[in-house]
Amino acid sequence: MKPADLSLGPLIALRRRELGKSQERLAEQLCATSGRMTVTKNEISRYEREERVPSADSLRHLAIALELPLDSLERAAARARASRRKQEPAPPAVTVDDNGLYGEEVETERRQVLRSLAAASLVVAGWPVGARAGVELPRRITGEHVAELREATNLYRGWVSRHGGGGIRQHVSTLLEQASMMHSAASDDVVRRELLASIADLAGLEAYISRDLEEHYDAREMYQLALQAAKAAGDRHLGAHLIVRMAGHNIELKQPNDTLGLLDAAQLAAKSVLGHGERANQLCIKAWANAQRGDAEAVKRAVGDAEEEFVRAEGSVSREWGRQHVTEGELYSLTGAAYVDLARQSAKHAPLAIERLKKAISLRGPANARNRTLDMVSLAEALFEQGEFEECEKIARQAGSQIDQLASNRLTRRLAELNERITSAP
Repeated sequence: MKPADLSLGPLIALRRRELGKSQERLAEQLCATSGRMTVTKNEISRYEREERVPSADSLRHLAIALELPLDSLERAAARARASRRKQEPAPPAVTVDDNGLYGEEVETERRQVLRSLAAASLVVAGWPVGARAGVELPRRITGEHVAELREATNLYRGWVSRHGGGGIRQHVSTLLEQASMMHSAASDDVVRRELLASIADLAGLEAYISRDLEEHYDAREMYQLALQAAKAAGDRHLGAHLIVRMAGHNIELKQPNDTLGLLDAAQLAAKSVLGHGERANQLCIKAWANAQRGDAEAVKRAVGDAEEEFVRAEGSVSREWGRQHVTEGELYSLTGAAYVDLARQSAKHAPLAIERLKKAISLRGPANARNRTLDMVSLAEALFEQGEFEECEKIARQAGSQIDQLASNRLTRRLAELNERITSAP
């Protein structure tokens, strides 16, 4: 039987073994991502024997830990429930909002975001926060707990790259609040400093998710918190990384002058610790900002400098929060998008945009499905500027066919705007 046809229990067991995880290890990851310390290997065993079918919330955490599409687990769960009821599953009658949330989950998410922001802000300012009712913290906070937080953060980071930010912002907020409570409960100064760095990383990830959901006010608030936490942790490298991500946010908001100012600030913040790959990424964003300003010569210089820095970066290793930004695919994606903006002002730049974006798409794997689809939208935009309307429409349809597997308001809006232009084209 194919994995796509399996019921939930066998699917969990098969995927867990494929990843080389024990039931105990999977339970630990679910504890870390959910903020609940009560998931045990016995619970995983019950899932695999289908003595219990996980809730919708637990399915989301399982999808992240098992690196599987959420809809695959939901279909498998429907089979498991049908088997228990001895009847075929009925299609669910639910209404989903733009963020991939269900009913009252929208308001619940908002409350959790605000609660995590408040808790983390207090901690960074030097004030303790107590454990919230229903949250169980370890009696002694150690470096192992920090490592679990980092692992859970990386799992969520991977989920966003693959699926977009919809549906998981509440869970990242819960993890941020948990990290804040752990900081207040910790007694070891080294662990407390590491927890501050984890808070900074989590707040930066939540800002990135908010950008993807086009909740731009929340993104700014989270970036400010992340910067303060990085400063409190004494991590200039992470601080510089966060400033660059803020610069990228300003690109989305079409504020190129602010983008260039932030890139200069990042250089001042941590020039001595920035690697060649990180400098290449900053130069790509610089190229895009200059494209929005209409300065083609500045774009050309920045792109050339970025490519030189990227060559020097070969073999270097980036920290977890920076890896997805220093890949060859990202290099071609950002510079391709820069030339798309130039092509809007002069079609002569469209061929170079098309060439670079096709290269970016070829370099993106399943783990970068969201960004690959964004690149396809950018490619379709470049084709439109070149007047290749038939090919543009073809690529736009391909991108649209992948939307159901993603949860990105930014992507949905951009594709809708492109389709409107296609419809109104002569």
